[in-house]
Amino acid sequence: MHLLSFRGKRPSTLLFALLAASHAAVQADAPAETGQSIHINSIRNPELKSYRVMAAGLDAFDEYHALAPQAREVRFKLVAGSRAPADAMQDLTLRIAGNETAIALPLAADGSFVLPRSAQADSEDADLITNKKKGHYRWQPSVYSDGVPANMRRLGDLRLQCQVMIAIAKKEIAFWVRTLVGTLLRTTDWCSSEQLKLGARSDVPLASATLLAGERRVPLKVEKEGASFVAPIGDTSYPDDTLIELQYRNDAAGGPPAPP
Repeated sequence: MHLLSFRGKRPSTLLFALLAASHAAVQADAPAETGQSIHINSIRNPELKSYRVMAAGLDAFDEYHALAPQAREVRFKLVAGSRAPADAMQDLTLRIAGNETAIALPLAADGSFVLPRSAQADSEDADLITNKKKGHYRWQPSVYSDGVPANMRRLGDLRLQCQVMIAIAKKEIAFWVRTLVGTLLRTTDWCSSEQLKLGARSDVPLASATLLAGERRVPLKVEKEGASFVAPIGDTSYPDDTLIELQYRNDAAGGPPAPP
């Protein structure tokens, strides 16, 4: 997931609570719900997510779409964790399963997918279920506006990603954690807080990330051996159309993949 960091007296408490509780962190025409019976997943304790929890991310995308009006959809992505087996992404499948709901969700080569709206899945409290064991994956949202170069990220896109991620996290974490974070940030809109920065993941190892603000070039912190950079999404002095230029390491083969 895209990691959040907080500036203040108790950043570790906030960050740990969010990461531990949320386990990670498009509207499109829904595929036909056939009502056909589905095979019981033969994997014991499979990786899964509540459809209602994930659908909260769709609601946030719609509510805050003005942050990235040229973004056609939010995609979600299954990413193998550091302790996942080498074949974690091999033959990975995903479906929405409920009492009567059976919707296959095609996965792109990078593990991303579009989550459809489904009133039936919501009413049945269905789950998104993989064919792999639980505990080896992270669920991430991603937002890309049309026209943004492959080696750039748009700040408004990252702000919208944050809103999607936080909406999902708030569905999963305990009330007291939501209250604690809201109190310390002094707002219910966590993504707008100046105390919050977003650790945005890169699929290709980074050498540097630079925020382009008029004539200024502002170096951003690159973390986790080039796996992510820290974006100042809560700093309102930077407009949503602000771009972040990404430079990739010399040993990164092929450069960044194009968004699906």
